[in-house]
Amino acid sequence: MAPPSPPSKNHFAALAFLCAGASVPRVASMVNCGGHFQTSCSACPQGNGEAWCNGDCEWIPGPSNSDSQCVPENTPTTGVSGWLVSGIIMLIFACFYYKKVIKGPPELPKVNDASGPRRYGLFECCSRENRDTCLYAAFCLPVLSGKNYYAADICGFWPGCLLTFIGTYSPFYCLTVCIRTLLANKIEEKLGRKPDCLMNLVYTAFCFPCDVGRESLEIDSEIGATITCCCNVTLTPRVIAEVTQAFEKVEEKIERSCDKYRLCSGDGH
Repeated sequence: MAPPSPPSKNHFAALAFLCAGASVPRVASMVNCGGHFQTSCSACPQGNGEAWCNGDCEWIPGPSNSDSQCVPENTPTTGVSGWLVSGIIMLIFACFYYKKVIKGPPELPKVNDASGPRRYGLFECCSRENRDTCLYAAFCLPVLSGKNYYAADICGFWPGCLLTFIGTYSPFYCLTVCIRTLLANKIEEKLGRKPDCLMNLVYTAFCFPCDVGRESLEIDSEIGATITCCCNVTLTPRVIAEVTQAFEKVEEKIERSCDKYRLCSGDGH
């Protein structure tokens, strides 16, 4: 009986091809659990809980251990669920704000003064006396924007609120900047000022909350409204509000004259 012939090069090539074909799909489907590998993140814990869910996976705690999940890190569903939760919370607060502030009673008045209030600084809403507006701008930006659009008679409270929320907390922020710039221009026209489209674009793109806060201060000043946390509003009769605005404008002009010509007395003069 003749001895078996040694395997040829073709046999080795076929064997290597089969091994590679069998192993590559399996390796490609493995995920790094942080100290071991599994076919999916859900298989990483193996009854050991959060300690075995690392690497490419993250642990999402639930009401109980059985409800907790090990999911791929930065999974889109996590971002969507967080967006929905924040949207629900914002909606609940917006309903409360709409009932207490917008509809009252009394109902929040609208801008009708062609001369408009004095111009507030971009970061003036961050001052101590305007801390309520600062809080609204920081944590309830869509609600504050909706109030501004409503009071300026640009659009309703709900369309303005929803547009700001969807545009700000989504990938469509660039489109939101353009739309918000157009709305800011209209508000300035309502307040009796010539719109500065370029500056409104810059403020919206880089200082959105502060710009909405500044805008809110100007509108509240014009309609004679003082809105504090949480959803408390005090309305000043429009005649008194207009007199107050006139005094503020005069004081502002005097301060500018002092700065420009150094006419004001002070220490050292």
